[in-house]
Amino acid sequence: MNHTKTRSAWLHLLCLMNACSPNNRDALASTIPPARVHSKSVVTGCYVLLIYLSSFCTAFSQKSYTGQIAKLFGRDSLTIVITDSGLGGLSVCADLESYLGSLKSIGHVRLVFANALPDESSPYNAMADKARQLRVFDDALAGMKRSYHPDAILIACNTLSALYPETYAASKKEIPVVSIIDVGSKMIAERAKKSGSSQFLILGTPTTITSGIYVRQLAALGVPRERIVSQSCELLETEIQADPASDVVNSLVETYVDEALEKIDTKRAGTISVGLCCSHYGYSVEAFRQALKQKVGDGFELLNPNKAMVALFAVASRIRSGKPTKISVEVVSRAAFTDQEIQSIAGAVDKTSRKTANALRQFQHKENLFPFKK
Repeated sequence: MNHTKTRSAWLHLLCLMNACSPNNRDALASTIPPARVHSKSVVTGCYVLLIYLSSFCTAFSQKSYTGQIAKLFGRDSLTIVITDSGLGGLSVCADLESYLGSLKSIGHVRLVFANALPDESSPYNAMADKARQLRVFDDALAGMKRSYHPDAILIACNTLSALYPETYAASKKEIPVVSIIDVGSKMIAERAKKSGSSQFLILGTPTTITSGIYVRQLAALGVPRERIVSQSCELLETEIQADPASDVVNSLVETYVDEALEKIDTKRAGTISVGLCCSHYGYSVEAFRQALKQKVGDGFELLNPNKAMVALFAVASRIRSGKPTKISVEVVSRAAFTDQEIQSIAGAVDKTSRKTANALRQFQHKENLFPFKK
């Protein structure tokens, strides 16, 4: 038996236990075998347990988000970076600007939407492997911290949130980093308890769906796995960014909804809760609504994790500083945006936040935001 390997496995488990809430540690500690146990099953079992517990602890770690956000509002000024691998998360930036701008909770808030896409021809979902994805996202996060010194980072992208737990940045914990998958999972699980929905449909990019992270986190939060159906929607986010209301988008949505519903016995399913688990999908919510209505009538509800991310900041409304909140918005990107993308997405967020729409129209093309080699 390789004792070094055994010791390493249990050390990883102990580190994970340390990241969990204190209430869970005693229960986890009881799983550790006596020091003299020697068996290959120890290592195998340990790593299986690690896979399970990583989602378990992540699901519970989101409870600390509200407390972390509350602490931010004790400052006179605040810089928040919102990041995505495209322009889907700009809707989070727009909603946040609109909400915080209506409060008197802090002097100045600087919102920086920083696109983590390295190059317009190198989307994360098309990268060679996960190692490549992780390197690029780590470099992007380092560049954002170096350029803007944020007080918090919101990962308003399900693809990047699925990658984040395995990045080097995740191990440092220098500032609050909020994952849209964490808050989205919690929102869907809470809805499960209230609505009595019998089926949950998760729509997302190939990276998000392949990771299985929503299924693991929802299961950890009490949603039975057999009630969760996942559907990968390849290239849909790209087409939405070009034009959320295009015929191509409508056709793709219909196709993916049809494929997803084939996995569900719709006659016995009752209400189907549909998670729009890519931040771009909210721009085309009507396309999803129409496609689902044609198939299941009114027997569905749409859940958008983007809204859950902004809801974290409701704590700011309870802080009365008396100062009018001044908000500035910037959009920066290493990758270029097409005129069509700018026009489409600026138009989509303009009613919510004129500042955010104008920031996109005047975005900063910053090729040195982070290093990247094709």
